[in-house]
Amino acid sequence: MKALTYQIWVALFILTVSSSCRKYVEVEQFGQRTLKYTDDFQFVMNDRSTMEKSYILPFVSNDDMATTDENHQNSLNAEFKATYVWGSNYYGDTQTDIGWGNLYKTIYTCNEVIYSVMSSLKGTETQKKQIYADALVQRAFAYLMLANQYGEVYDPSKAQTQVGIPLLKTPDLFLKLDRSNLDIVYKQILSDLQEAIPSLPATATNNGHAAKVSAYALLSRTYLYMRNFTLAGEYADKALAINSSLKTLENYIGNTVSFPRRLDDPEILLSKISAGTFMSELNPELLSLFPSGDARLELFTGTSNDVPGIAYIRPQFNEFSCQTGLSVPEMMLINAEVYARAGNTSKTLEWLNKLRKTRIKAADYQDLVITNPADLLPAVINERRREFMGMGLRWFDQRRLNLDPEFAKPYVRTFQGQQYTLSPGSNRFIYPIAPAVLNLNPEIQQSPR
Repeated sequence: MKALTYQIWVALFILTVSSSCRKYVEVEQFGQRTLKYTDDFQFVMNDRSTMEKSYILPFVSNDDMATTDENHQNSLNAEFKATYVWGSNYYGDTQTDIGWGNLYKTIYTCNEVIYSVMSSLKGTETQKKQIYADALVQRAFAYLMLANQYGEVYDPSKAQTQVGIPLLKTPDLFLKLDRSNLDIVYKQILSDLQEAIPSLPATATNNGHAAKVSAYALLSRTYLYMRNFTLAGEYADKALAINSSLKTLENYIGNTVSFPRRLDDPEILLSKISAGTFMSELNPELLSLFPSGDARLELFTGTSNDVPGIAYIRPQFNEFSCQTGLSVPEMMLINAEVYARAGNTSKTLEWLNKLRKTRIKAADYQDLVITNPADLLPAVINERRREFMGMGLRWFDQRRLNLDPEFAKPYVRTFQGQQYTLSPGSNRFIYPIAPAVLNLNPEIQQSPR
């Protein structure tokens, strides 16, 4: 028998015992209880330490980073050094990959909820369905992030043969972990989200829980990564029809204490946070993209005693975490990209300027003007770099833009006196699996290197 249990301190434990011990293990012990009531499953979904944690490696590998200080380079741990230079392997034989572990822990926990909540006690059918739907969306987010780190870059013409990730849909600790191809993985993500939507409220009690708005937003991001730009735009519109709130960032300069905490932030549609922190000098190329008076540069960067010059910090103020989830600005920029790819100048500029007005100080603001349709998509990608600085999303853009000839380019870094190049289409856009994971589950097989 398997049962998911929780302690008072919101720690989760998985108990797997034989049927011969049934009577013993079903006694509710002090400080923990087998999940059987609907409220128990709600408590599990309320656990932010499981549901909100995401990744760390995309913060290191993306080209917003440009650490040049030798002392800082030497201070990085071994896995960050290997990630920064897009190495063949990142981890030692006994090291764990915290991002992989976080996301698969989310998936396992969601599978437990999906498998059991509908038969739980003392809950209404509506409550059960909403908890079930929340778990579907959280699982879909985890799978999308895993596929875009450890799988190949999704190509619609090749997805059925592209290397994906292990796809687990039931809470069984002993399933084989062969990788599913990307076509199967993405179909599961889309299926989970479509199944969830009818049972979700338009908005949630807080943005840590799934709602229709976050399911639509995740569908939009998923279709963007699938290069189905039409559907990416349609679902961005659906999300924005529910929530199109933006903060005027100038209002928080010198007043960061009033900056909303992440679960109350009106721009965040589904809150997710980084699995750690990584600080580095910012790439001068990125810095050159910020116009005069851009509040993002003033609010979200600073100096550090550990890193000379401008350091990479993207705080939710006083929360010591970096937001990696879904947001209103992302939906606006997806819409801008959809129109840019279609050559629609007026609609592209409409979405770009709607966002820019809340990011650039009023005294410095001027509408962006573009007359050459060929300049539309580069303008959108540059705006994505500015808006998502410090969120790790740039790495996912670098991956998908490999399929656009105008953006497929080599990335070059110098680290500890040696030059490293990440070439277009390289397998180094795929993260390696930690040896400790492969030793336990050899059927996963190492990522293409």
